[in-house]
Amino acid sequence: MNVILLIAGILVLAVTAADFAFTTISANKAGPLTRGAAAVYWYVFRLLARLPGESAALRLAGPVVMSGVALVWLALTFVGWLLIFRSYPEALVMKSTGEPADWASTFAFIGSALSTVGASNVQPSSALWDNLSTVAAVSGMVVLTLSVTFVLNITQTVVQGRGFTVLLRIRDPLNVRNDDILLPALADLCIRLNASPLALYYSSSRWERGLPESLNWLARRVAQSPERFRSYRYALQELPFLSVDGDDDPEGFLEAMQDWARQFSLHDWPAEQ
Repeated sequence: MNVILLIAGILVLAVTAADFAFTTISANKAGPLTRGAAAVYWYVFRLLARLPGESAALRLAGPVVMSGVALVWLALTFVGWLLIFRSYPEALVMKSTGEPADWASTFAFIGSALSTVGASNVQPSSALWDNLSTVAAVSGMVVLTLSVTFVLNITQTVVQGRGFTVLLRIRDPLNVRNDDILLPALADLCIRLNASPLALYYSSSRWERGLPESLNWLARRVAQSPERFRSYRYALQELPFLSVDGDDDPEGFLEAMQDWARQFSLHDWPAEQ
């Protein structure tokens, strides 16, 4: 048995499972692997958004980042199980000849196991590897099922965010009578974004309809009323990846909000912003 491959496979599965679970079911931001993968895709789209003319990056960024993250989970889960099964060359044998399976055949077996298809020309050589193939199939089913559920939660948060940006243009935050509508909606949105931060990568073709841009505009708008600003600031502090200190003065908070909004924006900002 190749102990190095076995340990490497177990570590890959453990790290991937921890990141996957933290991101999909913890309702608390995203795991380090997820953030790293999303940051790489986002960097590419920020470069594409600089191209002249109307860029497809604005429409594709969110779906591609989300799909790319799910692909990373699936790929690492696949690699982890592949290394584990290849750590023992006789773990899988050919159905037709009984000879040990090679890398290509093991690759196909892991793919069929994780996808729960079950069609393969190889089979486990013992009860131990048969049980491990069952565990691999269950892990694949869990990753696929929770990934779909997570994508649905992300899209629901995106829709809610876009609805809130429209609401901001209908209900002026400077009007105190709108607080009963805007504050509950803002608090709910910020909590949902904290649980589903990948929704921030979905961009809008219009600058004023972008969620990060609109939240930054809201903060600056309501800052003109210092007493009411405290309530809005309390809700906005729940935004994921917003680095603020509770003792920051309003200007410090607004500066942090603008930095945060620019981080998740593909648009060229107006000079006054």
